[in-house]
Amino acid sequence: MSGKRIAVLLSAYNGECYIEKQLESILNQEGIDSLTIIIRNDGSKDKTMQVIERLQADHKNIEVIDGENKGLVASFLELLKYAYEQGYDYYSFSDQDDYWLPEKLSVALLALEGHDEPCMYASCSKIVDDNLVESGAVTQTKRREITFYNSAIQNFCPGHNQVLNHAMAGMVVSKTVYSPAIYSQDMWITKVASVTGTIIFDNTPHTLYRQHANNQLSFGKSKVEWVKDHIKRLMKDEGRKIAIQLKYFVDCYDEYLNEEQKEEIRAFFDSQKSFFRRAHYATRTKMYRQRSYETPMFKIIYLFGGYTIQV
Repeated sequence: MSGKRIAVLLSAYNGECYIEKQLESILNQEGIDSLTIIIRNDGSKDKTMQVIERLQADHKNIEVIDGENKGLVASFLELLKYAYEQGYDYYSFSDQDDYWLPEKLSVALLALEGHDEPCMYASCSKIVDDNLVESGAVTQTKRREITFYNSAIQNFCPGHNQVLNHAMAGMVVSKTVYSPAIYSQDMWITKVASVTGTIIFDNTPHTLYRQHANNQLSFGKSKVEWVKDHIKRLMKDEGRKIAIQLKYFVDCYDEYLNEEQKEEIRAFFDSQKSFFRRAHYATRTKMYRQRSYETPMFKIIYLFGGYTIQV
């Protein structure tokens, strides 16, 4: 898009195995006139910086911030704030180990064009192995509208496919103060978009999303396999982390929530105080997940205290 400045934000940590190929795929984006890749090295211990510096010598549109290890969430939020202060038109997040198809950014920017209000684009991705061999599966496709009642409990829009216009980036930067309560920056930004602006979701994949042996998710699996994987994540306290993040989100963005949303949040937390209250809430909650069979699972998990925190 002529005249539009795009910042691609990448937090790197011990990414020497895959980051070069990912950066090459970003540099090879079609139909983009002005693109800057801003990389924050989050305290890597391997040869990540050497790989980046070698590419940087040949590509002047790679900018590097060599920082201390802060963790993924804090690193990405710092990157967004830094880029926003430079006044870019669009902001695209990138993982260090994926591979972008050539049209990825141009499709996102075309979708965002003409939206002056805060707007976020996201899409699904093709699932591939370490060698970029496609599995035939994709990350979840949109089946229902992505509202606050969905984004409150489901991390549906992958961060590596999120692209924000300047107004949306401002909404994130102006109200978000980093806290350990932020469990997932992907989920956080989707919640911001759901209450302050517009979400555009593309069911056509434009990214190859690596699934390594140590981060296998349940994409493309059966309902039974999804349930098993979901239970494993809950054993790692995922539900409680989501609830803690939701509580902090309300603290930061209360002014953007309408009365119906505020009432739902009050019920979500007040009902946690007893099994009877949780059962009553589960029968009337507006919260939902994208796939129909996942919403009853959320209700069962809530009923048995999977989202309960000290309130």
